[in-house]
Amino acid sequence: MAGDTDSRSTGVVTWGRSLAIPRPLALAGVLLGVSVAAAFLVTPGLSGQRIPELSEEDLGKPFRASSVAGFKASRDFEVPDEGKTQQRREDARARVKPVFDYDSLVESKVKRGVRESFVSMQEIAERYPTVKFDLARKPSTPLTREELELLTAFREGRHLFEETAVLPEDEDFEMLAQGRFGPELEHAVMTLVELAYRGKVVASRDELSRIDMNGVTVRIVGGTTEYEMTTAPPGVLDLREAGTELDRFASVPGNLLPDSPTAMRRAVLRLARKQVRANLTVNIAETEARRKAAWEAVKPVSLTVKKGQRIIGDGELINEQHILVTRSLRSQMSELDLVQLQLGGAGIVALLVAGAWIFFSASLRQFRPSRRDAAFMGLLSGVLLGGLHVWVLIADAVHDRYPSLPIEALHFAFPVAAGAMLVRFVLSESSALFFAIIFSALAGILLGNSLSFFLFSMIGSMVAADRIAKAKDRAGIFRAGLQTGAVGFGLVFFIQLAAAKGLGSEALVSALFALLAGAFLVPALVLAFTPLAEGIFGYASDVKLLELANLNHPALKELVLNAPGTYHHSIVMGSLVESAAEAIGANSLLARSCAYYHDIGKGRNPAYFGENQKGENAHDKLAPAMSAVIIKRHVTEGLEMAREYKLPRRVADAIPEHHGTRLVGFFFHKAQKELEGREDAKPLDESMFRYPGPKPQSRETALVMIADACEAASRSMAEPTTDKLRALVQKMINLIFSEGQLDECDLTLKDLHLIGESFTRTLEGIYHARPQYPAGAIGGGKPPEREVMKPLSVVK
Repeated sequence: MAGDTDSRSTGVVTWGRSLAIPRPLALAGVLLGVSVAAAFLVTPGLSGQRIPELSEEDLGKPFRASSVAGFKASRDFEVPDEGKTQQRREDARARVKPVFDYDSLVESKVKRGVRESFVSMQEIAERYPTVKFDLARKPSTPLTREELELLTAFREGRHLFEETAVLPEDEDFEMLAQGRFGPELEHAVMTLVELAYRGKVVASRDELSRIDMNGVTVRIVGGTTEYEMTTAPPGVLDLREAGTELDRFASVPGNLLPDSPTAMRRAVLRLARKQVRANLTVNIAETEARRKAAWEAVKPVSLTVKKGQRIIGDGELINEQHILVTRSLRSQMSELDLVQLQLGGAGIVALLVAGAWIFFSASLRQFRPSRRDAAFMGLLSGVLLGGLHVWVLIADAVHDRYPSLPIEALHFAFPVAAGAMLVRFVLSESSALFFAIIFSALAGILLGNSLSFFLFSMIGSMVAADRIAKAKDRAGIFRAGLQTGAVGFGLVFFIQLAAAKGLGSEALVSALFALLAGAFLVPALVLAFTPLAEGIFGYASDVKLLELANLNHPALKELVLNAPGTYHHSIVMGSLVESAAEAIGANSLLARSCAYYHDIGKGRNPAYFGENQKGENAHDKLAPAMSAVIIKRHVTEGLEMAREYKLPRRVADAIPEHHGTRLVGFFFHKAQKELEGREDAKPLDESMFRYPGPKPQSRETALVMIADACEAASRSMAEPTTDKLRALVQKMINLIFSEGQLDECDLTLKDLHLIGESFTRTLEGIYHARPQYPAGAIGGGKPPEREVMKPLSVVK
């Protein structure tokens, strides 16, 4: 039991007496185990679920998940959505309006052509100034020779008309010729052309409707101006609609050549309709260029999936989005990615633990954990991280069932401070701080790199470790938990304020959950884990030490019956080491318990120890070597009794360590004296008279060693005055120090000075001189009245 030591002088961690492992290798082994275990919990993908394989055949079927929370993303992903990307690009393309070129010069070109054509015809008519056609005559009336010559001239000059304007039909041309292509006819045609171009004219409405549904973009030919407009009439007309408008205008009496015959008006109307052409034409190349640019400008659509986001719930019907997301996750998450995540997570955890360990070991003298302590903290962190992982899954499921319950409140309800409280309860404050830093960092990473949860865990753990130091019973543990919960309540409020979430109902619920977790779950978890830590790792909590310090313990009862002198010696030593431990800041409860049980092995053979002898000395008949063996055997028997009574390892360590490797001095010197003057005497084997050790590994067992020597030596003093006691204590301390018995514990010279002062005060109180009471001082100041006893024969 005493083999789990941590040697400072050799840098070797020993277990029992057969195995020796260099301390750096022991530390590396612990770090490797903790790193790998933590990586499986902290690294995304390692503790998460496998990505399900979904296909179109699964559409509409319920999903069966391995967790009640369904399948959730193990890390952040970007899932490309080709369908939505194509749809958005098509929408962007469709939003680009067709581009039409508007040529405002078309109307003037048409009118100029009409004017030039009429001028050409009018020049021909001027050759025959006297010829005038009777437009009201009957068609059967023959023409005169001059009229026929004029018509012939018009017919021969028809090509001149066609050069600048659209040639009318033969019938219409003959009718216009009979009107000598007069100015009034020209004016009528111009009027109709102007009427047709009041709006914009396109070639065909059918073609326009195939291109445009919501308007067009009009670009001015020859300029940089463009604008959008609708293509509904009368803003935009096609050639047929423009002709209809001219027909409607001409049908109104008095609008078109009211004094001319119908045939002339018809000819003028048909001529005007032939001249009208489109001034608004579609620019297919520009339209396609703009639509292509709009299509390309649309960025690919990606579905952002956050770590911890539920992708599909247990029992939820599978749809196309589920298939899309899972396929994308599988394509992005290869086996190599998983290995890289494992190595990265393990490396981060290893560096975090190693860096903190090295810093604490170099900076804090009291931080000297053994391999057992490292294994305990590693196992505890793994258990709590595993519990936190399961808690998060349950919290997600509860939040899915009750969305009004904040997910942060469920996270804050986990008893994160229990680990540091337990470490402080069975180890030291420096170990508790080390554990709080490591565990809080890993817990924050586990919850998606949450800074708020890291702060909540860190501050709560420090408060819990500080408060548990004052707990001496189970009620004290719950008081420490209540104080931790109160700090957590306020801390959550401040976290909500810092996150700009305000002090609404969500903040109140989260704070209440933190309070309940600290006040009830944290102490309950500590009380549940403490017996396990004591049983598996041999630790002794303050509550356990208080139970051991009870003098009604069966081991002490056996000792007081079999070896009352040793029992008294142990009780006196308990007083010595308790006050000294308080002076140097050691564990006073542990020191007192170690003092009570350090010599329980003497109860097996009490007659061989001076404090239990009455008259005859059993060693007088034994050789010094045999006496030394019997004396040393009380250590072995004490360890057997410690196992029998299931004493904590830290208490049982005091049984061999309080003797260290010192000599059984009395019998060694007795043996040397017996060999004096003998010529055939062989040198003494010193190992036969030396305790096997180990040397004290803690300050508490070192106190027991010094107290044992001081108390035994003080008994033989005739007049134990203060100066003599101080000199005796200093002598014993110097002797033990010079023998190197204190090399493997953390006592400093300052500590030794404080121990000497404390031992002197305690021994002075034990051996203080009492005043001589005068006769009759006892019994109220009157001498007792003595009754003269009568002979028995007289008594009746």
